[in-house]
Amino acid sequence: MSTTITVLIIYLGVLAAVAFWSRRETHTLSGFYLAGKKLPFWVVAFSTNATGESGWLLLGLSGMGYAIGVQAYWVVVGEISGIALVWWLVARRLKRLSDEVDAITVPDVLVAKFADRMNLIRSVAVIIIVIMVTTYVTAQMVATGKAFSSFLGMDYQTAVVVGAVFIIAYTFVGGYKAVSYPDAMMAAAGTSISPSNMSTPCTTSV
Repeated sequence: MSTTITVLIIYLGVLAAVAFWSRRETHTLSGFYLAGKKLPFWVVAFSTNATGESGWLLLGLSGMGYAIGVQAYWVVVGEISGIALVWWLVARRLKRLSDEVDAITVPDVLVAKFADRMNLIRSVAVIIIVIMVTTYVTAQMVATGKAFSSFLGMDYQTAVVVGAVFIIAYTFVGGYKAVSYPDAMMAAAGTSISPSNMSTPCTTSV
């Protein structure tokens, strides 16, 4: 058995263990979607950024850096600036508003804040979320398929299906808590690895 397959099996085992450990939080809607708002702040922070900077960062930005060289750093500058502004200007206010109305989703907060009795805001928000999340998840499935195909020699379409099955299964069993801790673990690992990768000189022409 190759090292890659061994590491993958261990990782999937960790995901399964975390999912079953997280099941006790999924008995309510708030527990499934927000882990009962009991997660440590650092887990939420790492998980949020790992979710936002996932397949596109690992495959897309790496490929962009290889193709065009140091100009790719401007994407990093914009990304870091945008995240900092969101956390500084939006995060605390959104958390406070959601706690005041016991909201679970952003549309819940907006509806409560603006007294949307006709549910117009909720309808528009849901349409936007469905379109954007569908696009995002599709991109993640593409990244999963390419990663499995590259590292395991798997057929691309089969790799997409296998990746989707694993992701849906542990999310369904453990909810947000089951997603957050593996995300935090991967984000912490990526943070420790990134400086060494960034210090590697680009050998392509600019």
